[in-house]
Amino acid sequence: MNIVIFLLYLTSVLLIWQFIGYPLFMAIITLKSKKKDKDYDYKPFVSIIVPTYNEEKNIKDRLQNLLELDYPKEKYEVIFVESGSTDKTYSVLDSAIKEYTDIYPKIKLIKEDKRRGKASAIILGKKDSKADIILVTDSNSIFEKNVLKEMMPYFKDEKVGAVGGRYMILNPENRLTSAESFYWDMEYIMRKGESLLDSACLFHGEINAWRKELVKIDDSIVSEDLDTVIQIRKSGYKIEYEPEAIVYEKAATTPADQIKQRKRNTIGTIKCIFKHWKYFLFPKDLYSLFIFPSHKTLTIISPFLLLFILILYLISRNIKIITINFITTITLFLLLLSILIFLKSKIIKDINIQKNFASFILSIPKIVYYVLLNEYLLLLAWRDFVLKRYSVLWEKIES
Repeated sequence: MNIVIFLLYLTSVLLIWQFIGYPLFMAIITLKSKKKDKDYDYKPFVSIIVPTYNEEKNIKDRLQNLLELDYPKEKYEVIFVESGSTDKTYSVLDSAIKEYTDIYPKIKLIKEDKRRGKASAIILGKKDSKADIILVTDSNSIFEKNVLKEMMPYFKDEKVGAVGGRYMILNPENRLTSAESFYWDMEYIMRKGESLLDSACLFHGEINAWRKELVKIDDSIVSEDLDTVIQIRKSGYKIEYEPEAIVYEKAATTPADQIKQRKRNTIGTIKCIFKHWKYFLFPKDLYSLFIFPSHKTLTIISPFLLLFILILYLISRNIKIITINFITTITLFLLLLSILIFLKSKIIKDINIQKNFASFILSIPKIVYYVLLNEYLLLLAWRDFVLKRYSVLWEKIES
């Protein structure tokens, strides 16, 4: 019985650490940190690569957005890789590009003969790029104008191999996306703390910049952005995070589409762990020893930890043990959550803490629903990974 009790509390601690403890720890690090000094006069040449597929409705606005960045026009180029779209994306882009004169950054349009996935498109764009620094983004995202201005100064430090920006949801008013917005706030806090401690665990596929010579894009991988981060950190370079470099995108508004997105991301994480298993099994830095296991590994095994607790309850069949464990776990969880919400308000500069805390309490049912949905789709992702039911092609989310 003692071993059952030990395993029960160990599993509970791991779950609390994954959901609340680790974000809280990173929040404390973030609050104690000072703003990093940056040399804004350092403006290296950058190649912005935009993989594109069936985006005729958005692509002209995206092009305009990229041409209006607050960065010297002669210091960056924009490379669109059109991956066999079945709509008018290529012709819309081709016509739009001809409208712009020499006062704009150089724009290139590469046509892939057929759709092979985002990684394949990045490989083509990388081959044609003129810069030593690559920035990858999506065709349905929108940058703040200061993105390059805020990200590029980090590369003055030769130890920095990559920089990620901050992802924000454009439609947080929906029931599902409001809960997801809270999730991304937690990601912001964790990535900021991680970059101060060692390196950010990962960056967003919508906004990531890296040194060209450090990365070999694997077109067989599902999450090429995570694979890129791991490659760079394995090589001994730091991954920075710049929250002032913001990219906006609409989030999926239906459970089916959210499952599709999150499931794909989870499969990508699993594949990356198996690809780089030696690096994580024999850690040589804080990233592989502490940051990645806390941020990603525990997340993808969390549904199994929850199931393991239920199994231990059934094995023990002791009402007292079950009740004490459950009450202790929930109490500690809520206590740490309250502290985390308070620190979140300090970090993200909520003006009315009391009002925002009350709003959060009212939104708890949405967040619980989102978490349960996420745990369910993690199981689906594991099933599809084991059965090899996945593809490197990204699925367009219509909602």
